[in-house]
Amino acid sequence: MLCDDLEVSREGEGVRLERPACPRASRLFSIPDPGQAMIAGLPISLDEACRSAAIILSGSHRPLIGGLGCDVTGHRAALSLAEKLGGVVDHMHGRAQFRNVRAFQDGGWVTTTLSEVRNRADLIVLAGTDASRYPRFFERCLAPVSQFGELTRKVVVLGDPVSSIPVMGGVSVSSIPIDAGRLGELFAVMRARLAGMPARAADVAGVPAGQIEALLADMRAARYGVLVWNAAELDFPQADLAIQSAVNLVKDLNQATRWSGLPLGGDDGGTSAAQTCTWQTGYPLRTAYEIAGPRYEPLLFDSDRLLKTGEVDALVWISAFDPERTPPAADCPTVVLGRADMRFARAPDVFIPVAVPGVQHAGFLHRMDAVVALPLTAPAPSSLPSVAQVLAIIQRETNHAAA
Repeated sequence: MLCDDLEVSREGEGVRLERPACPRASRLFSIPDPGQAMIAGLPISLDEACRSAAIILSGSHRPLIGGLGCDVTGHRAALSLAEKLGGVVDHMHGRAQFRNVRAFQDGGWVTTTLSEVRNRADLIVLAGTDASRYPRFFERCLAPVSQFGELTRKVVVLGDPVSSIPVMGGVSVSSIPIDAGRLGELFAVMRARLAGMPARAADVAGVPAGQIEALLADMRAARYGVLVWNAAELDFPQADLAIQSAVNLVKDLNQATRWSGLPLGGDDGGTSAAQTCTWQTGYPLRTAYEIAGPRYEPLLFDSDRLLKTGEVDALVWISAFDPERTPPAADCPTVVLGRADMRFARAPDVFIPVAVPGVQHAGFLHRMDAVVALPLTAPAPSSLPSVAQVLAIIQRETNHAAA
């Protein structure tokens, strides 16, 4: 969410989050030691590590530049390297991203921003998520006070019974139990009812017909409704069709009142990676650089598929935010640019510790709603290089290696 109200204090060589409480931010600001560049688990200098990475990549026919957990400058450097090497780019959350992209490409959608949700939404329907992966979503977006005064809000969770949603005055919360894999069925019937078609079944996906009618009545009566989902949690076959059904329901509701969708996501720089790739190539991620130009193949260029089939012969894995986002198992040489506290079950061929964006170096990131790019400060500057700096060195060294 790129919360811009965090207060931190210096603590020795690092920083500590003072307020507000946010487990994700606390982990981000847990500054590791400077770390050590390594080749096959053995310590080496930064220059030697970059040279070794360049030798691996210059001998590669089609490398995969994956992970992409960094800021906008890092994404631009990753795309530049991929273009030079004829590589493929994909984000670590590419599968979840693709579910949204596919629904959007097939028919478009109506989406809103975090600010609009905060200031206008009176009915929020959470489809297959309770937003617990975004600890401050309710505090920042659904508190009963907006810039236009107090709002009475109603939240309906389509999924498991509510347990993690905070209690706030002026916000009523209820849940309708349903398996996430059957949300598409529910939305299809709701669209049919909006169109005036009869529904003869006593229930749909286990939801009683009367409960569906009551929910539709509330949705029609909303002044500004928002349907929220998180593609990463909709992890089942053809989940993109469920998302497509959701966004089509939003379109239908707009014939009588005002509704928007809000796809949660953007973890580990995901939104920034997609935005940067789109403005640089004209395509979202899962794009390869070829002689004829960028080639977009969202099914063929899935990172896991490419690694499993051996269609890429080198992997560059970037994860500057989360030390637990280690690279997937690969039979090809692997170069990792990660947080200094990253640990591996199997040491990569080359590991280069990098600075954490927004903590150890300044930069920019796109917020999850993709409407603004927010500046990142560096409250704990580090001697470690940024992802962009390391990739620039590697790209320069590939010229020498090729020569």
